Amino acid sequence: MISTNKVFFDYRRAIKLQKILASKALSETRNAPWIRDEDINYVVGVDAAYSKDVMYGVAVLVDYPHGNLLKYSVVEKKPPIPYVPGLLMFREAPAYIFAIKKLGVKPDIVVVDGHGLSHPRALGIATHIGLVLGVPSIGVAKKKLFGEIIVENNEEYLVAHGLKVARIITHRNSTLYISIGYKIRLEDAYRITKNYLRPQYKLPIPTAIADQLSKKIAHRKKNKL
Repeated sequence: MISTNKVFFDYRRAIKLQKILASKALSETRNAPWIRDEDINYVVGVDAAYSKDVMYGVAVLVDYPHGNLLKYSVVEKKPPIPYVPGLLMFREAPAYIFAIKKLGVKPDIVVVDGHGLSHPRALGIATHIGLVLGVPSIGVAKKKLFGEIIVENNEEYLVAHGLKVARIITHRNSTLYISIGYKIRLEDAYRITKNYLRPQYKLPIPTAIADQLSKKIAHRKKNKL
């Protein structure tokens, strides 16, 4: 059990909850319908930056497939728990979910800087956010967390929990892991993410903009202290 600022975090209970939610997410994702480009209007990207012990979670709303920024929201709060590997959802997801709701528009897709089903318990932060909001979600991470790498037709994938959970690509000489978050097929997650990749960004547009904004806001807040 972790104690932080008189708030107690039950590690075992958190893992048990992850497993319960993962079972639901896996079941619904295996039966996920195909997503057509013409059915996508709004996509949200989320990311965060820290200054001292404060998190600045940003949600950006962009159009599809161009990635024009339509609006954004910011949630400033102290994370409820320290960083615990595999339990990032409990630290950052509440702020992201609140920021997304502050936008006042329900997105068709949510893109998260993190993993989805490519997680030891099949519940990365991208899966958690999609499940809570009831919105298809995609995880785009820069490092491998979990899964076996396989090669099919010269393309690399991560396999875990009995299915292909992520596709591995190279963008700007860096590796990206595009994973199923929630209620989306891997082929759709890959296509949507590829549509948002641009030479000037290391990440797809939604999370790239969220990353830039969160860092600017955190830096500005720090300089005011």
